[in-house]
Amino acid sequence: MIKKILLLSSLLTSYALADTTTLNNDKTEYEAPRLAGDSLAIKPLDIDNESEADSIKEMFIKGKIKGLLRYGAQYRDTSYTSTQSGVPSNPNTVKQYSALGGYLGYETAEIHGFSMGATFYTAQKFGPNPDDGIGLGGLNEEGTSAHSYTILGEAYLKYENAENDLRVGRREMPNYRFVSLSNVRFTPITHEGVTYENSSLGDVKIILANINKQKNRNSTEFIGMIRASRVCEDDIEGSYDPSNFVDGLYAAEVKSMLMGSVTLSQENRSLEVWNYYVEDFINILYLYGDYDFKVDKDLSLSAAFQYANQFNVGSSVAGNIDSWFYGLKLQADFKNGITLFGAYNEVAYNENAYDGGTILVRWGTPQMFNSYQVQDSELAGTKSLGIGLQIELGHMNIVPNTVIRFRYANYDLPDSLNQKYVAQDRAETTFDLRYSFRKNDGFGIFTQMNGLSVQFRIAYDDYKTDYDYESYHGYKFDEVTKDFFDTRLYIDYIF
Repeated sequence: MIKKILLLSSLLTSYALADTTTLNNDKTEYEAPRLAGDSLAIKPLDIDNESEADSIKEMFIKGKIKGLLRYGAQYRDTSYTSTQSGVPSNPNTVKQYSALGGYLGYETAEIHGFSMGATFYTAQKFGPNPDDGIGLGGLNEEGTSAHSYTILGEAYLKYENAENDLRVGRREMPNYRFVSLSNVRFTPITHEGVTYENSSLGDVKIILANINKQKNRNSTEFIGMIRASRVCEDDIEGSYDPSNFVDGLYAAEVKSMLMGSVTLSQENRSLEVWNYYVEDFINILYLYGDYDFKVDKDLSLSAAFQYANQFNVGSSVAGNIDSWFYGLKLQADFKNGITLFGAYNEVAYNENAYDGGTILVRWGTPQMFNSYQVQDSELAGTKSLGIGLQIELGHMNIVPNTVIRFRYANYDLPDSLNQKYVAQDRAETTFDLRYSFRKNDGFGIFTQMNGLSVQFRIAYDDYKTDYDYESYHGYKFDEVTKDFFDTRLYIDYIF
């Protein structure tokens, strides 16, 4: 598969050097996707509501509605073999969901800079949803079966002017790196709290937030930020208070997150510094930067780096947390709609830290460059190398209204007999296709746009099985995952 990707890359790169248009079909200038990978937050459409109201009554009359109608489905057949019994540990390894729903929201017009909004999210079972096929998170999965659900995911008050943006309540928070939507199942993660953004310093933006709770993708409940991190008692290293956990999960006092960032964004470069602090639990420092430069009128290159460091704070309810990761990414953008990219990520291995040094990423979209459809590369000691190719077929006048993407990544995990947190090495090959019924070009795999669109995704995960399984007994390497396909379909209509 990797050879096929490289061959296709070579052929299309040759085509890219031909003299083709640099404008989209609607006469807008083509902009290459910045670092086209799953590690980027998926930004929703902003409500186009710039009207000012003169009274409370007019504030509601001039309000705007937003909506999404979605059919979503996922199918995965994951086979396990127990090292102890030699028989499958789960007799039915097929996991799947099929649902119909979306969201419906409303935001008032502004009055003296103030507005308010609310959004309901819903997913209703539609099609095959066997009770023994849960585990993917597309529907509510409390108990032993999949449930339809409806939730008031957004309810907020907003004040906004040219330099300030203050929001209070529950809402989508798409652009805060570790805190984001992770909109890859049916409904996204939403958060509750207070956020403030200041852009009075020109290219520099300052963001401050106190985030109290999080609603997971398939949930009807807002929970505290420690519980939302899915910290597991079995993975704790060092001293902690077991009374904080029930059935292995954190169930004690709700803790909020303090978040702050300073970002510099200029035409061809950006630099971001983020810090996330959850009382008595964890502090995460995250750095990100990228730089773009033009080779000629048809080709531009970009390079990006990322680094994060996490450690325990306060009374350390999850014991010792001490780890880091870093990443590098290179990208080539051709003006006719072809993007080539490659990335490397490495996570620390620390047997004295929580889960061997695994990075806690459960507040949104995992930020690793090699976060793919199934693999997120956050596990302790993971070294991952990925490459990819994204093609705007509509922009190239090959297939109208279509974008496709191919990716391959290899994940090297700890697997020596003297290592406690061992896991199978693995590789993932993915194919994505996005078709818009309204827009011919100028969009990417995850671009949010009005109208009807279809997205098809398939990933093949190749797990390495060249292990002496019995030798790992006692090292928590109790199951061996076999190769599998993960298939997803989204049919969206945004209005």
